[in-house]
Amino acid sequence: RPRPAVQSYRGGMVPVSLDVETVNALRELSQNEGVTLFMTLLAAFAVLLWRYSGQDEIVIGSPIANRNRAETERLIGFFVNTLGLRVSLAGNPSFRLLLRRVKEVCLGAYGHQDVPFERLVEEIAPERTLSHTPLFQVMMVLQNAPVETLELPGLKLSQIEVGNRTAKFDLTLLLEEERDYLNGWLEYNADLFDEMTIQRMASHLQTVLKEIRADAERRISEIPLLTQAEREQLLVQWNQKQSAYPIQCSHHLFEVQVERTPEATALVCADEQLSYRELNEKANQVAHHLRKLGVGPESLVGIMMERSVEMIVSLLGVLKAGGAYVPLDAEYPR
Repeated sequence: RPRPAVQSYRGGMVPVSLDVETVNALRELSQNEGVTLFMTLLAAFAVLLWRYSGQDEIVIGSPIANRNRAETERLIGFFVNTLGLRVSLAGNPSFRLLLRRVKEVCLGAYGHQDVPFERLVEEIAPERTLSHTPLFQVMMVLQNAPVETLELPGLKLSQIEVGNRTAKFDLTLLLEEERDYLNGWLEYNADLFDEMTIQRMASHLQTVLKEIRADAERRISEIPLLTQAEREQLLVQWNQKQSAYPIQCSHHLFEVQVERTPEATALVCADEQLSYRELNEKANQVAHHLRKLGVGPESLVGIMMERSVEMIVSLLGVLKAGGAYVPLDAEYPR
């Protein structure tokens, strides 16, 4: 939907899950290409956004721990910084080539992870608005750090997922490695998207991830996006060609429409326009004149004129007289 003038942060979440076979294949692809699983997932997410938007450059935000010095290892505090990863999908590259681009972008960003995101916004100075966040509106998070089980004497603890119904960005892909699985959420801005839309988007992301494991040499425009059910719906269910249609001549169908909407505009050419009634009356006059000249079934009537109101009147008039019109180009030899 159109973006509201002020972001409300209303949100929702749709689950995303990848099976063992897909995750193992993605890890193998990452290892063969010398990239991390995060980079492969980022590239796939960028492909999805590119296919939806057609935008050749997409900036995806991602948090980074920013504990790259031994001195910070034992310090208590929040060191996390936000990176803006600018991915180029120009030229419709193969997924393998896109992976190389993403690797270069990520390594460059990691090398400058100390620069505070706020400082980056100040330096770039984008046009600010209350309707969305600066620099990027889509985020991706991969949580792969081990989470220790919290144990307290005399207490039994269990984790409960809480849906907070908020969203900081238009879209946020949150994934967590759990043994051989990848599970997570696609968080969305409810001012912009319906839940059903994001459910389809989540299924399209899963399709992209399953397809790239099969052939990383395919160009990103050739990577299938639709699920099998959606292909069936588009190509078969929504593409039924059978339809009951009246077996009538086109000028008879026109006359039926004249009866329905006589005063509605039927023809517009430059500054001229005719209603259905007016067009029908003029065509009838031409038809009567042609019949007096002997036009009827099997008669061919040449029409040589530029596009105009008179041309349409003439075409209908010939058909009403029972003849067939023969268009003649004024540029033809004599």
